[in-house]
Amino acid sequence: MNPSNNVVPLHTPNKIDEEASIWLVRLDSGNLSEQSRKELKAWLAADERHQVALKAMAEIWDDMDEILNNIDEKASSNKISLWAVLKPVTAPAMLAASISFIALFIWLMMPLDVTKNSYITVKGQQIETTFKDGSIIHLNTDSHIETEFSAEKRLVKLIKGEALFEVAHDANRPFIVYAGDRLVQAIGTKFVVHLKPKNIQVTVTDGKVKMSKVHHNANIADIKALDNTVIQKDDVYLTKGEKAVVAENKTPTLTHVASDNMTRELSWLDGQLIFDNEALFDVIEEINRYIDVTLVLKEPSLHDIKISGRFELGDSEALIEALELSFNIESQRLGSNKILLTKKA
Repeated sequence: MNPSNNVVPLHTPNKIDEEASIWLVRLDSGNLSEQSRKELKAWLAADERHQVALKAMAEIWDDMDEILNNIDEKASSNKISLWAVLKPVTAPAMLAASISFIALFIWLMMPLDVTKNSYITVKGQQIETTFKDGSIIHLNTDSHIETEFSAEKRLVKLIKGEALFEVAHDANRPFIVYAGDRLVQAIGTKFVVHLKPKNIQVTVTDGKVKMSKVHHNANIADIKALDNTVIQKDDVYLTKGEKAVVAENKTPTLTHVASDNMTRELSWLDGQLIFDNEALFDVIEEINRYIDVTLVLKEPSLHDIKISGRFELGDSEALIEALELSFNIESQRLGSNKILLTKKA
């Protein structure tokens, strides 16, 4: 055969065997880092011959039992049931080593360091959570979020309510909040997302975020599968001091939030609510988010009364007293969970 006619593939069987041997040596060391594990998973997925070679090497590896000591007992105890879904090994002498390799292989292919949590607050309650990466989430009253942090992405689904996010910068792990039909991706920043019945509000207090449109009612697995690096035509970027308000399937409305207004919007973080010449209807709607009773305005003529003041969270009595003294309003308790506000006769 003419040597000049021989074409040598980039990954010959010998080359693959050598790579498989190197990986087994690294496994045998018992000190495989997360980065190395990711590289091994990529190598296994790149060519089906890689899995075959690694399995063959494992079967003849003298110290395979030593490797298996680094695998948790649960994975090892499941080896019989795992074996049933894979190709049988025809050589009985190789059975034990092959099943052991299967346990090792499945351990390798499991998700890396995925942390899932759910956080819920009731009316009047607020919580603050700091994650391992240094990011902080402040969850406001009557709110609910689900989180999934992995080596690739940091995902938060805002199911209900409002939360402020202080994001620790990590260029390799995007921080993405999903609410309604919008994704909000942080670019090293601090921002608030408020999921309301009629719209979504995003306010940036520091840094920059990107808002993208997605399908409504997606789950975290769907969001995780999205390519967040793709730029869509309807993406909106917000920077410090900007606020976006968007209803489902609508175009966001962007406004600039003055420093004083930003302080008022974030006053809940300090246990207060601050109002400055705001309609009573809007004030009552906000107060009702924090108290167990519901304040109800009886007459529409009361809706546009302008209110200014500072109130402690949950202190509805102070608001009612101020209305009675200043605006000729009286209150009437209806049952245990409703207070009716009416004009005095």
